[in-house]
Amino acid sequence: MKKLVIIVLSLLILVGSFTFAGGKQEKATTGQVTVKFWGWRAQDEAVWKKVQAALQAQGKNIVIDYSTIKPTEYDSKLSLSLQGGTGPDLFLTRRLPGKRTQGLIDAGYIQALDGIVDFSHFTPTTLGFIQSGGKTWGVPFANQIVGIFYNKDIFDKYGLTEPATWGELLDICKKLKSNGVTPFMVPGKSAWALAMQHAMVGVSFPGEEWIGKVIRGETNFMDPKFIELNRMLNDLKVYYQKDFMANDTTDMSAGFAMGQAAMVFYGIWGGTRWKELNPDFHYGYFPVPPKTAKEKPHVYVYMDGSYGLNKASKNKEAAIEILKFTATPEYGKIFSETTGEMTALKDAELPKDNPILLEGYKYANTIASKYIYWVGSPFQKGNPTVYEILREGMQAMYLDKITPEELAKRVQDGISSWYKPLQK
Repeated sequence: MKKLVIIVLSLLILVGSFTFAGGKQEKATTGQVTVKFWGWRAQDEAVWKKVQAALQAQGKNIVIDYSTIKPTEYDSKLSLSLQGGTGPDLFLTRRLPGKRTQGLIDAGYIQALDGIVDFSHFTPTTLGFIQSGGKTWGVPFANQIVGIFYNKDIFDKYGLTEPATWGELLDICKKLKSNGVTPFMVPGKSAWALAMQHAMVGVSFPGEEWIGKVIRGETNFMDPKFIELNRMLNDLKVYYQKDFMANDTTDMSAGFAMGQAAMVFYGIWGGTRWKELNPDFHYGYFPVPPKTAKEKPHVYVYMDGSYGLNKASKNKEAAIEILKFTATPEYGKIFSETTGEMTALKDAELPKDNPILLEGYKYANTIASKYIYWVGSPFQKGNPTVYEILREGMQAMYLDKITPEELAKRVQDGISSWYKPLQK
């Protein structure tokens, strides 16, 4: 009986040894490392499959396990997972100076990537949206550009060309209105879009240098130029659709795509929806023109998000390989071809069959404003933010509840309550 027990035990030990050795051999042979990646963008799943294939073609046996979480739940779930030590190796981060990403930095959850990733393929403007304390905390993946989009068929019908000045834009509006065409469709009910409209005009007039002066405290929002900007926008509403304050961005997209208005103030992301609504829709884009020909137009570009590295990642070496790849023009090509969006990389090859994307990409890398006052600006760090003030303030001004001067005062009073350079 004892001999039988000894034989059985010996066999178990032997089998266990082979199993262990076999497991070690499999790992040694494959060298496969699975990197967990969290994001809120379901549309990126195909991107990561292509990235995985590209890395494996280079001999890097990395598997990317990309999981999406609802945007409304993403930040809280990510924060809890990082606090509990169970967070993903890589994750999407919001742009700075947003409080959500800054909170993760302050808590020590994100690894700074300076000296690890080559950022030479990004513009300083783009990188500025994910830099804090002199360090870079993520690899930017997409840029968004806003401005004026127009119906090409309507412009062609009336012999109109893209305006070079605000005065020329007004001439276009007058000609269209005299011919029974609504010049602009504006979503007055969507307050955020009105704040965006204000900011995209502001980078061309009063312009980026003026915004820089406000940031440094050399002037403030009660400057006559800022009041004039408010007045220009308020005067423009005579060229908006009837009852525009009752329409939201959904109404705007439908109306614009179906030819109910010639122009909209919006972002490049709107094109996907317009084409869905009307596949035969032909539209173009131009930056908001400056007030005079002496001034140069600028565009409001903001980084949409970045890829962050978990400082406590157990697969950091493989995760870094992924991040390095996402900072190359090759990745930019994959991203734009797959998503139809504008990569944050400055020298990638974009799809030739998307002229608006190519045009936006050109502007984003040549005339993006260095200084801004909407999303991604220093005026978003405190409470209230300029975004919050403009959302309510623009609606109030358009409804004639406040004057352009009173809107300027709201912005100045709100921002100077916490922004020290404006407290002089």
